[in-house]
Amino acid sequence: MDPDIIDCLKFELDKRIYYYGDQFAHPAERAGMDRLSDGVRGFASQTLRTFRRSRGSASAGNPGKAISSNAYFSFNAALSEQGFRVFNAPWHMDRGELGDQELYSRVKKIKSVLDNADFKDLLTQDFFTEMLALKAGLKDYYRRADISALVVPFDLPFFERLAVKIFKELNRPSFISLHGLPGRYNNIDDNRTDHLLVWGEKIREFYVRAGIPPEKIMVTGHPAYKTLTSRVPRFSLDNILVISKSMGGAQHSAEEILSDRGNLALYLYSVQKALEKAGVRRVRLRLHPSESMHWYKRFIDGKFFVPDREDLTSSLAASSLVIGPTSTVFLESLLAGVNYLIYEPAIGGRDAVNYPLVPPFDGTEPGIPAAHTEETLVNMLTARSCVDPSVLNGYIKTPFDLRSIVNLIP
Repeated sequence: MDPDIIDCLKFELDKRIYYYGDQFAHPAERAGMDRLSDGVRGFASQTLRTFRRSRGSASAGNPGKAISSNAYFSFNAALSEQGFRVFNAPWHMDRGELGDQELYSRVKKIKSVLDNADFKDLLTQDFFTEMLALKAGLKDYYRRADISALVVPFDLPFFERLAVKIFKELNRPSFISLHGLPGRYNNIDDNRTDHLLVWGEKIREFYVRAGIPPEKIMVTGHPAYKTLTSRVPRFSLDNILVISKSMGGAQHSAEEILSDRGNLALYLYSVQKALEKAGVRRVRLRLHPSESMHWYKRFIDGKFFVPDREDLTSSLAASSLVIGPTSTVFLESLLAGVNYLIYEPAIGGRDAVNYPLVPPFDGTEPGIPAAHTEETLVNMLTARSCVDPSVLNGYIKTPFDLRSIVNLIP
């Protein structure tokens, strides 16, 4: 069995072990052959919608070099503005876009197996033969389409991981375009491509601390943010939004970490106790898209926590304060002009689901207060502790700039 294929499959194999439990909206365990299909589709649905919103086109009439990209946001439009022809990732193309019936059918078949097969079925020689044929087909497509570079939003899932390996074999550059504020830093994940594109200097600093070579990290900014706010974020107890503490459905590569889902409910119990001490009687609760409100309702006080189902922009616009754990919503909240109180109950530097705390959520960054105990959260609520808005400059470079990558694409 090809070790490269085993490596590419790790994320899929992990999901069959760790992506379980009713705390997930679509857990991967189901009775019968369909138990993975609903779970994985649910887990990936929001990501796929993002891909479709940001998908590249053939950039008709653009004579520039070709790039395959399924990056988030308006990244592909920015690449087109730099003179590149941008194509969506082959595994997100329809038959007409791909122009290769055999490869399209193979991708579709592999997707079906990844969605539905048992753990043991992914490790058969027959499936490995299919995977090797897929790898050969993708490599041939990249050659025929004369794709000069690859951009992916992450390097853990199967197709992205396989594409990165193919581009290394083709001796063509590959890039990760950061898709969120990292909740973990190590020198394995986000380090498989030739280059890593991050939003701000602080994020670059944290990756370097984790062991990623500084020369491979480029600071580009974020395509959605052209200017940053300098006003002090609003802070009142009138209309608070609470962000849940969620669990992952697969492992990171640095270590295997086991989590106790009971701590997801305990996190909200603790938030409620702190807020009630501050005189708050009702808040809005926003779950991670992978989570089940039905499960949470079995544990939490429904009179205190009211489900928030608005889109994030509308939700933040209505909020007078946001309280939550490690999340990209930290930045989105500040950009919307509302304070984000970091609450990460921790013991020995580990959070409620047993993951190491990372900056800025570990309380080590100046201008970014963080509570790691319920008592500290109460004190921060009483003192109206606010994030210094100037810290945004370290996390998002403005304006968004891709010129640094132009000379890296042959």
